Amino acid sequence: MRVRDPHHVAIDRERHVEYRDPSEFDRIAFAMRALDRLRPKRMTVAVYPALAALRVERGKNLHRGDGGSWAIVGIPPHASREHIAYALAELAGVESVPYAVQTLLAADTNAEA
Repeated sequence: MRVRDPHHVAIDRERHVEYRDPSEFDRIAFAMRALDRLRPKRMTVAVYPALAALRVERGKNLHRGDGGSWAIVGIPPHASREHIAYALAELAGVESVPYAVQTLLAADTNAEA
């Protein structure tokens, strides 16, 4: 039997649980419409189709001056509208993320009707 080493601790790596939405819709177009409504200030955002999980990376954009930033958002083929809207609302720094998500979903439903 192996004795535990008090100098090393096993840490559970990041656990990622993601809802898989089976419905068919253009997820990239939805994200672009959401970004158009959110209008993140002083931020350049690139959106691309991801393979496995919704991923958001961000950093400082020195060309945009103080407070300028960039973000890259990967959207997988199974992401739900809610998950995309939530990630983008957080990225944009809105004050009330749940309200922004509901507004984005409602606006998209109205645009499709």
